[in-house]
Amino acid sequence: MVNLQELSPPVIGQLITSTFGLARLKFPELSQRWTTASWRTGSRIPGSLAMVSVQRVGELDLLCRALEVELVEHPPKPEEMDLRDNYLFMYSELWIGAAYAVSFALKDRKLLLDDANFVELAEDLRLVRVQIEKHQIASDRALKEPLPLSTGPDPRGEAPEQFYTYDKSDPRRAHIGRTGVSDRRSIMWEVIEAKTQTMRWIERRTVADKMLDVFSK
Repeated sequence: MVNLQELSPPVIGQLITSTFGLARLKFPELSQRWTTASWRTGSRIPGSLAMVSVQRVGELDLLCRALEVELVEHPPKPEEMDLRDNYLFMYSELWIGAAYAVSFALKDRKLLLDDANFVELAEDLRLVRVQIEKHQIASDRALKEPLPLSTGPDPRGEAPEQFYTYDKSDPRRAHIGRTGVSDRRSIMWEVIEAKTQTMRWIERRTVADKMLDVFSK
């Protein structure tokens, strides 16, 4: 544990800079791939800061990966109040939003639409982003009638299963999708595909790997 009183100001800036620096050192090859991806894909929108945006998406990805690996190697202890999972969720959601913004800018300009892997990537990001940032089901206008849903029982038995109806015409509608962590401690979101009314899980690191593959071409 860092003793903040022993550090000279500016403490927060030092810690943030060191954290991102350590993440880059932990994944040097991935860091280089993100650099390559930033100029290859960012240059498709010349005169913009798209390259910077992709680079920042990469920085966040490396930070998430470093924390994911740490939680696998040094999992939380039952008797301790360990907030690493909380911050991993926070950074993972920030990553989704930033990655979605880049993919939307490309898709809106009809760039990379001839790449099936990009189209799939953009859709995965959209499904998760709408759920966590707009608090609703993506493309809910496709629903022909109210959708019955359930919260599911609390695994610890602290809360019973609750049933509710999701109505796209209700301005107060909301949907909280289920979340989880994969075996490699990457955050996962269960999303609803409104057009088919099916559900599937999306893992953050899988999406990040897909983005690297597409953007590095």
